Amino acid sequence: MIALLRVHCLGLFTLLLEDFGVKGLQVEEIYDISKSADEKTFGFILLFRWMEERRARRQTSDKDSFLMDEEEVNSIFFAQQVVPNSCATHALVSILLNCCDVDLGPTLTNFKHHVEGMNPENKGLAIGNTAELAWAHNSHAAQQAHRVQERPMVGLPVGRSAAETFHYVSYVPINGRLFELDGLKPGPIDHGPWGADEEWTDKFRRVISDRLGIATSGQPYHDIRFNLMSVVSDRRITLTRRLKLLKDDIWWLHRLGQREAAAAPADGGGTGAEPARPLSAELRAHLAREPGGAGSDSELRQAAAEWPAGRRAAVQTALHHDARALEERLRDELDKRKKYQVEASRRTRDYDPFITTYLSMLAAEGLLGEMVQQQMYPSKYRIIEKQDCKGKRKGRKRK
Repeated sequence: MIALLRVHCLGLFTLLLEDFGVKGLQVEEIYDISKSADEKTFGFILLFRWMEERRARRQTSDKDSFLMDEEEVNSIFFAQQVVPNSCATHALVSILLNCCDVDLGPTLTNFKHHVEGMNPENKGLAIGNTAELAWAHNSHAAQQAHRVQERPMVGLPVGRSAAETFHYVSYVPINGRLFELDGLKPGPIDHGPWGADEEWTDKFRRVISDRLGIATSGQPYHDIRFNLMSVVSDRRITLTRRLKLLKDDIWWLHRLGQREAAAAPADGGGTGAEPARPLSAELRAHLAREPGGAGSDSELRQAAAEWPAGRRAAVQTALHHDARALEERLRDELDKRKKYQVEASRRTRDYDPFITTYLSMLAAEGLLGEMVQQQMYPSKYRIIEKQDCKGKRKGRKRK
């Protein structure tokens, strides 16, 4: 495998999910860790700048938290990162294969069965030897210029300069406990259980706040460059379902009004009841404002059927506004996927032939040497232009 660059990593992870064959998930960037997600969260991925001194500091603090029991480690999916520059795929697969209610698709389902019970080292080797995973990973990597490169550190993707090395780790709930899965560590880091009255994401927020130096009394690491991402339900699917329920409720209220105006019994039975189906969240929110606005969907529908015409019309107007907002959000999500595809196409394009041909044509016309000199000695050429403005460079734009 080759390195996935840090830029556009959000789109890369979402496209990787599609290439792996996973259904119903996407990756979203997190800008505020104190804000709860609207969708179900399956795991978190932290991208951070690798620094040896901070690594040594964390090794001291983490050594007592490693899950070292061989049977327990082998029972979960934890893979040692033995393939260079594969940490992005490791981080994503580590979340997916520790989730029980995810449609993994045939590739990852077969892979999960194949590595079941293996030790972490063999699981890491299996990732690198699975052709489908390697193809998906490499298909999104940027084209590299043909130059001699230094041998990178095993497992770590290098950034724009040799001093910039980045790494991915995963945070995922397993059997009621929060685990940090880092393929460069000897084992999973057990951060313990979360409270009975909280979600696992609340536990994660405390752990990541401590790690980033936000909630600790120590000095924050102001120089850290990091991205925090979450694996969540596919918003396109979620929004489409919400929009369908909402439009069904709008139509139902409209039908109630028509039947009331015609003095006909609602739904043919005089009750205004709707065939059993879930209420939209938006209609439920309006019903919750009513006295006694709690109960089953059928009870709430009966309450809505008894609204006066003015109240029903006002709610319909509000629901139409909610529907337009959902449609706008859905369009944004669809446009986002198209943008990811365009960015991936641009990133993976090999521009070397174009650049080589362009430079060759400049050299053939005798222009390349002069352009290089202008870039190397810009101040000299500015003076010449001013002094020789009536000569052959008279028409050149002043810099």
